[in-house]
Amino acid sequence: MSRVETGQGPFVRNAWYAAASSEEVGQGLLARTLLDEPLVLCRTGAGEPVALQDRCAHRFAPLSLGQRCGDEIACPYHGMRYGPDGVCTHVPGQGTVPPQARVRRYPTLERYGLVFVWMGEVGLADAAALVDIAQYGQPGWGLSRGHALFHACLDNILDNLIDPAHTTFVHQRTIGSDAGAQVAVQASLEDEHTIVCGRWVNHAPAVPMVQRFARPGGLVDRWQFYRVRPPCTSWVDFGSLPAGSPHTPQAMDAAPYRVLSYAFLTPQDASHTHYFSFQLRNFAADDAAVTTEFNALYKATFDEDRVLLEAIQREEERAPGTPPVRIASDAGVARLRRLTQALREAEQPPASDQASTVRAISPS
Repeated sequence: MSRVETGQGPFVRNAWYAAASSEEVGQGLLARTLLDEPLVLCRTGAGEPVALQDRCAHRFAPLSLGQRCGDEIACPYHGMRYGPDGVCTHVPGQGTVPPQARVRRYPTLERYGLVFVWMGEVGLADAAALVDIAQYGQPGWGLSRGHALFHACLDNILDNLIDPAHTTFVHQRTIGSDAGAQVAVQASLEDEHTIVCGRWVNHAPAVPMVQRFARPGGLVDRWQFYRVRPPCTSWVDFGSLPAGSPHTPQAMDAAPYRVLSYAFLTPQDASHTHYFSFQLRNFAADDAAVTTEFNALYKATFDEDRVLLEAIQREEERAPGTPPVRIASDAGVARLRRLTQALREAEQPPASDQASTVRAISPS
């Protein structure tokens, strides 16, 4: 399999993908497309989130257009009912149910105010594969949230989220400034699953977000560490200390301004991506007004990325296959692309198996 340089490569399926916020999934039927697969989401009476293939086994009518019958879903076309396990339980007008009358049920996991769906092999679904966030729900950490649908592919969005250098030019109204323009970015593997790319910008004026909420009395040292765990999770550790402070984990924990921004990215298809996000902040944790302001400021920040990424998407669609020129700040992007490629190849059968499959399905 050749490495993808532009556009969206094959989806990695063995992963937890955010499908909806917890609030979106209720007793009604929610239609959502993930990785080009139509799903219907709902909750059982006991509160368990359920994700089923959104296609009746009979004539493929979308189940999301049907009705709830207790914990079952009735198809809008002929009333066939499906249980939470995806098995048809009733066919109006006949006493038996064909054994093949079933739809796929996807494993679900609810955490961090989101409902996640495992889109790959059911036997590989493991709750431990979802990133662990120690600060979530802990005292002293405020929470803000957002969701948007980008007309941009997942691969390009992740490139953006392993790239601290762009903040100097794209986000000067919020988290960037000219002070970082000449500061090199360092990229490395934090562990076998996670890439980290970041830098310290020292003895510089505070960026607008820090000025607004921390009100430093002078110059600051600020850090930006971008982490990506492919295929679909990103988090950014951003904070500020008085200039000359120690750059230790202890000092960062006690900083007057620190925000951990998480993004869970789910392709709708090869050119549209759901961007579920939340921010954990170490100040004004219980201040509803600050939360409201944070929601607006981070929406504005992500919109700045969205406008550029959607423009890039249009250009890639106009001139597919045009190779990009790489520069020094793309070190994290290069590592990310290699790691994602390894995940894709791990999900593909060996070439000999592929040949056997082709022979098996080819007409004699």
